[in-house]
This record gives sequence, structure tokens and C-alpha cells, in this order.
Amino acid sequence: MEQWNNVELTNMSKKSYTLNHAYDAAEKLNKENTAKSSNGNGTSADESTAADGDLLKPGSDVRPKVEPEDVESLLRRLYGITISEVKEIVAYDDRNFFVKEDSNVKNPLIVTHCPHGYVLKILNSLDSKKEDFVDAQNQMLLYLGKHSVKCPRPVANATGKYYSVERLNGNSNVVRLLEFIPGEIFHQVPVTKHLLYRSGEYLARLDRALKNFTHQAYESHKTLWMLQSVPELRQFLYVVKDQEQRLICDEVIDAFEAKVLSQLPSMEHQIIHGDFNEQNIVVEQVPNQTEYTIKGVIDFGDTSKSPLIFEIGIALTYMILQANDLANGGIFLSGYTSLNPIENSELALLKYCVTARFVQSLVMGLYTHTLHPTNEYLLVTQEKGWKLLQKLWRESFDDIDELWASTGHQYLTQSNK
Repeated sequence: MEQWNNVELTNMSKKSYTLNHAYDAAEKLNKENTAKSSNGNGTSADESTAADGDLLKPGSDVRPKVEPEDVESLLRRLYGITISEVKEIVAYDDRNFFVKEDSNVKNPLIVTHCPHGYVLKILNSLDSKKEDFVDAQNQMLLYLGKHSVKCPRPVANATGKYYSVERLNGNSNVVRLLEFIPGEIFHQVPVTKHLLYRSGEYLARLDRALKNFTHQAYESHKTLWMLQSVPELRQFLYVVKDQEQRLICDEVIDAFEAKVLSQLPSMEHQIIHGDFNEQNIVVEQVPNQTEYTIKGVIDFGDTSKSPLIFEIGIALTYMILQANDLANGGIFLSGYTSLNPIENSELALLKYCVTARFVQSLVMGLYTHTLHPTNEYLLVTQEKGWKLLQKLWRESFDDIDELWASTGHQYLTQSNK
């Protein structure tokens, strides 16, 4: 297997074309797209419309059914791209493909070519029903690009739209193309205290940039991965076979409902990234140093309008997992609050958010693996995750606020960051 940002890639296709290779002109592509796609402007084609509040149900398999030949056909028809190489990127419930253009073939449809390649994203059948949310993501990426946040820039297709809905093997799926951001991923490099602190700072800057971004789709958008949906996990708990683990899940969900969800109306809300994890953070080495810093962020599929404390809790969960240490989460937290202070009343709820995200990730990883048992990516957090959750919930919960505060303070007073 080859690697892209520490994610396994399956080499699907390598092709070579000469300069006299036939090229489908933009006029022909526009005619084909008019017949086969929606307009990519927030309105749907055929049966692609559904309530934005639809959540994943047990037994549902929403991954796109895509063959290698579908990928090449989509790229040529929608974007006029003749490929030299396509590789699949292992993903959760979408299908993503890293794409390199054939430099020997002219491609007038893309005005500014990305020298690093592109990522073709084919959304799962559930998210593909929410075209207004797809439009919201694209508008967010364009907005952040204007506010000095490095993130994948969407590429317009032959009709000038940033997405289309395509019929693929009997299902309707949203298809998008994004510019590829080169670099290493957080998961690939040593997790130092410096990197944890810088990650907190970066997320704070991202959230500050998002504070003034709005889109109507976020007013009603709901998914199972939002922390507001944690009570829905009860219908998936049958996949947890270990009785001790199952008991912890029940206790965490009950506590999260009682302590956190009961206070939703009084919390500070805004649009958040919602999945600031080790697979979605692009890093680069600091010049003339061994340390790394944050270059950019990818994957905005879990963005939502949510309490800001949920953003921090989700990110803190993954930082703890990567550091394999509960205490060092305080370093990430101190980096975040140095730029974006949080009220003490909401900080007190943070530990409930972290345990809820642990349960969410562990349970849904197990569930999705029952549908796709060969996708080991789904189990990446399992062994370490259950151990850390048990330690946090059974041993450290009463003292975790003080532990995070003291660890962050110690780092700030003993380090030049």
C-alpha cells in the first residue's frame, strides 16, 4: 500500500496519454452535464432531496458504490481532466480519490491548475441528499481561504458549479473536486508538547475566523456525529460486546444528557469544524528545527452550528488519543484558551464532552466495521481509546479539570512554547 498523509492509498489506475490524445471540448462537456447532473447550486435533481435532519439508522450502508472506471469517467466529463494517476484514499463512509492530471493534455476548464493534484470526493448517499449543506461547505472553504486559513479550495466543474449530483450504480451521489494540500499529517509525526500547544492555537484561530461565517443550511443541519446526537448512540450499543465497556457507554450518555444537553440554550453557539483530529490536520516542520507546526486543516464534512465547547471537546479527545496521556490534553487546552478564552462555566462541562466523543467514536467505529470488516481505518482508535476512556471515567473524572489546568500552567511557565 502507498501512503498519502498517513492514509493508505490503493493504486487504482496509471495512464499515459500523448499530445494528440482526443480531448472533449468544454461545449461537449456542458451538454453531457446538463443531461446527467443537478445544477450544483443547492437545488436537487430527481430524488436527491431529503430532510436535513435525517440521521444514520442501524443497518444502513451509505458508502458510494463506485468502480475504477467511474472515477475516470467522472473526472473527464465533469472537469475535463485526463488523468495520469488515481489512487483511492481510505475514508469513513465517503469515497475519496487522489488525482494527478496528465501534464501532456491541455485542460482549459480548470483556470488555475493545482501542481500538487486534487481530491475527488464522492459523498455517501445520506449526505448527498443534503445539497444545501454541500453548498455551505464549499462557501465556507472559499471564505476561510480569504481569511488566511489553509484549507482545500473547491474546483468548479464544467458548468461552473462546485458540485453536482451523479447517478452511480443506482444511487445518487454528490461529486466534488478539491485542491490537494501537500504535507505530513499530525498522525505521522511525533506528538510533542509544542505541537499540542500549536494545535490548540490553530483551532482557536480557525474558530475565530468562523465566528462571522453564516449559511442558512447550518440552521437545520443535523448528523449523528454532532455531539447533540450522542443520545442516538443508544440504538447502536448492541455492537459493544464487552459488558464493562457497554456500562461505561450507558453512564456517559446519561451524564452527557443530564449535565450538558440540558444547558444547550445558554451556551455560546457558532459554526465549528467538528472533527479536528489527527487525520485532518496538515503539519510542516519548523525551518531549522525538529519541531512541527500546523500548516492547514482538511475535511469539513462534520461542520455544524454547535456550542463552541463541543469543538474543543472533540479536538481534545483526539489530542489525548494521540498523546496517549490524559494530562497532556491540558497543553492543547492552554494553547486554545490563550487566543480564545472560554467561560469557566462551560470549561466545567468539557470533560463530559470528551467522554461523549470517546463513546461516539468508539461505538460508531465498531458499528461501521460490521458493515465493512476489511476497512481497518474504522478501528484505529479502539484499543487505546477504550483504555483511555476507562481511565478518564473511572479514575480521573473528579480531578481532570485540575489536572488539565495544572498541566497547561506548568507548560506555560517552564517553556518558551
